[in-house]
Parts: sequence; C-alpha cells; structure tokens
Amino acid sequence: VQKTFRSIVENPRHIFKLTIQGILVGIFSGLMVCLYRFLLNGSEDILRHYLTIINGNIFYIVLFFVFLIILGLLTAYLMRWERDAMGSGIPHVNAETKGFLDVNWYKTLFAKIVGGVFTALGGLSLGPEGPSVQIGAMAGKGVSKLFNESKTDELRLILVGSAVGITAAFNAPLAGVIFILEEINHGFDKTLVFIALVSAIVSDFISKMIFGQSTALTFPISNIPLSSYWLLIVLGLILGFLGYAYNVGMIKAEDLWAKIPNLSLEVKFVSVFLVSGVIALLMPEISCGGHYMLGLFDVAVPSLTLLLIYFVGKYVFSIFSFSSGAPGGIFLPILVLGAYIGAIFASIFIPICGLDNVLIYRFIIISMAGFFTATIRSPITGIVLLSEMSGSTESLVAMLVVCLIAYIVPTLLGNEPIYESLLERLLNKRQHEYTPEPSKHVLSEYVVPLECKYIGVEIENIPFPKNSIVVSVIRNGSYVIAREDFKINYGDQIHILTDVNDFPYANREIEQIIYDKKQ
Repeated sequence: VQKTFRSIVENPRHIFKLTIQGILVGIFSGLMVCLYRFLLNGSEDILRHYLTIINGNIFYIVLFFVFLIILGLLTAYLMRWERDAMGSGIPHVNAETKGFLDVNWYKTLFAKIVGGVFTALGGLSLGPEGPSVQIGAMAGKGVSKLFNESKTDELRLILVGSAVGITAAFNAPLAGVIFILEEINHGFDKTLVFIALVSAIVSDFISKMIFGQSTALTFPISNIPLSSYWLLIVLGLILGFLGYAYNVGMIKAEDLWAKIPNLSLEVKFVSVFLVSGVIALLMPEISCGGHYMLGLFDVAVPSLTLLLIYFVGKYVFSIFSFSSGAPGGIFLPILVLGAYIGAIFASIFIPICGLDNVLIYRFIIISMAGFFTATIRSPITGIVLLSEMSGSTESLVAMLVVCLIAYIVPTLLGNEPIYESLLERLLNKRQHEYTPEPSKHVLSEYVVPLECKYIGVEIENIPFPKNSIVVSVIRNGSYVIAREDFKINYGDQIHILTDVNDFPYANREIEQIIYDKKQ
C-alpha cells in the first residue's frame, strides 16, 4: 500500500512525468477539438450557403431531403459501429471516470468527430462543446495508453483531456479546469488541477493560433444600477423555473422516443434529419448549434416578437434533437436559450424601469450564466465561463446573484442536474454489461465536506467498503498515513485505494458515506 501510495502521490519524478503527459494531452486533445470545431464551422457554412441557393427550386429541395436521408442512415450506421459516440458524451466521460465504462478511445474519437459533422450538415440543434469534452477525454486516454499508465493516472489524463475540450471550444482555460472539478470529478486533486492547468494553457494557445484571440462574445459593457438589482432576483427566479422545465422536458422527450415500438436507429435518425430539414427551410435561424442566433445580437437585438418565436422554436428543437441520441451536445443550445431569455427579459423591463437600452447585452450575458446554472447546476463554471467568453469580470456580482437563485429554484423542486440524470440513465442501460479488467489499483481522492456526519469519527468506525483501503489523508498541506484510530476532520483530503473491478461500486458507496448522498 505504501509503495503504491508513494509512487502515485509523493514521487517528484512521477509528477514531472505527468506534467509532460499533460503537455502532450494539451497538444493532442487541443488539435482534435480544434479540428472538430473547424469541421463543424465549415459544415454549418455549407448548409447555410445551400439554403440560400435553394430559393424555392423544387429540384434542389428534393436533392436536399435525399441528402438528409443519406446523412441519417450514415449517422445510424456510425452509432451502431461505436455507440459510445451517441449523445453529448459528457455522461460517458463521467461514467468512465467512475469506472463503469471502458470506452474504445480511437473508435469513439473518430465516430464523434464524423458524427458531429453529419449532424451539423443536417442542421440539428446540437452543440459542439459536450462532444468536445468527450473528444478531449478520449485523446487524453490515448496518451495514457501510449505510456501504459496506471489506472489512476489514466483517469487523471481523461479528466485533463475533458478540460481541454471546454478550453479549445470556448477559448476558456480556467472554465475548462473548473468544469472537471465541479461537474465530473467532484473533488479537489492538487495534482489533477496542476496538470489540467498546464494542458489547458497549451490547448488554449493552439486554439488561439487557429481561431484568433478575440473573445466569443463582443457585446458592449454597461453596469446595471444598484437601484435596479431587484431585477436580478426576478431574472434568477425565471431562469430557475425555465431550467427546471428544460431538464424535465429533455427527460420526458427521451422517454417518448423509448416508448415508440420497434423503432430502429435508422428510422429514428432519418426522421430527425428530415424534421431538421423542414425546420431549416421554414426557420433557418434556429438550425444548428446556435452560433447564428447569437450572431444576430451583433447586428441588432431582434424585436420582442421575434425573440419569443426564436426562443420557443430553439427550445423545442433543441430538446427534439438531443433526446434522439444523435451525436451532439446541449452546452451551446443552453447558452443560446439563456441569451434569449435575457434579451426577452430586458426588452420587457428596460422600458418599464427607464434603463439604458445598452443594458440588454449585460442581461444577455448574466442570463446565459444563470440558465447554464439552472440546467447543469455548476454555478462557478457558468460564471467563469461567461466571464472568459465576454472578456470581462464586471458582471461577477450580478451573475452570482442570478446564478445562486437559478440554482436554488430547480433544486428545491427536486430536479436533478441534467448531466446527472443522463448519467443515471446511461448506467441503467449498461448495468449488465460491465466487463472485469485485469487487477489494477485505483487511488481516488475525496474531500470531507462540512456536513459530513463522520467528522471526528475514527476511520475504523466509518463503514467504508471492505474492498477499499484508506491509505493517506492530506491535512493542512501535510500527508499522513491513515491508521485505524485516525479521526477525519472537515477539509481532509482522503486517499482511498480500490481494485479497478471494485471501483465503480465502491466509489458510489464512498461518495454516499462522505457526501451523505441519497441512499
């Protein structure tokens, strides 16, 4: 136990080796995500250019729908070939880091990139960021396989690659690192944070070399008067309820797809692509991930009527597209919906309160962070992400107010974060498919929260799984070999050693014990 512990935690050479691997993950994952981003941008440009030349020509329209049928069939074939490329990909990464999946990294990498190109050409309302997380994670796993790393470090490099996915997709390195801590890892591993930051900086440099250094949002900045801060409370409540409705709608839509008898993957995807084609002809603004809808704000904010039409259309189309299981994410659609909620809210309340019209852009940015929080339930990631996307930290306090309220509302309503719901559904589908691996050790880290009921209790009296061993605790920056009579305290970082085959179930038990989750 002590040998394993020292090799993974204490050995400076090991940390140096992980840092080199982190740089390699930053290069490989960054290039893969940038390639994906470049291909999706090109695919969306091709689709929108074709829509402009159709111009009522029956032959071109028929040709368009024939093309969509082919895309649907190709996507179905690709997803049958590698089913772990379906959907967003973030639940798959989450499941892998918890030990429930062992995905084929190069097949998933290829299928995710090609499948994303197909859905972009078809105009489905799917974002690139969720898939970018999985692409980065699989590239990180590829680097770990190259070095034949331990299972512990393989999981670390998968998480590092996930951070690269957010970084390269948004040019937001800090948000990428926070995302893996807040949404996937649910803990603070200093080694992981250090390597992830190194990797994120490398990938951010690559991304900016290819796509430029400008921020994703270039809206004018103006401060909301303190006397009007009560509007933020109202906005937070609205975002909380709409986020709840979005999450419930997404799960209900998945259930509806599942209830259709004898529905093959080919028929499902062809149907989705054909519906997407109709929407592209009737309302092209809401097609694809949402960059075009955000771009409308660069010219002028649409009228309130158009804002409402675009919002409702995007809301329904996003749920329809994602619930089908087509390869693509909801990250960008969620941000776009948040932007339009903010624009609608500001269009109503700015004239009523006599505020400056330029404040509409401030409400748009704040609302994007708030709706992200209401659906994904990662407020810190949302705040940092929008600060990096807008290149400004002047909205931090306003975003904090809105995000906290938007977080509380769906939580009080008993709604789970969307990615946690999707993870549970994925695990339910795969619960009988777990394949034992050759025996290896996994060293996991858990941070003791303030509400842990075992604070002050000896390790021997804490009902940890019998197939796991508490090997060390970090307290006040010092490593301590944990003995049976050692009492845990708030803020302790506990290292627990588990066999890789026991890890999925032991990890869940340990989280229930330490974080007092539902049992």
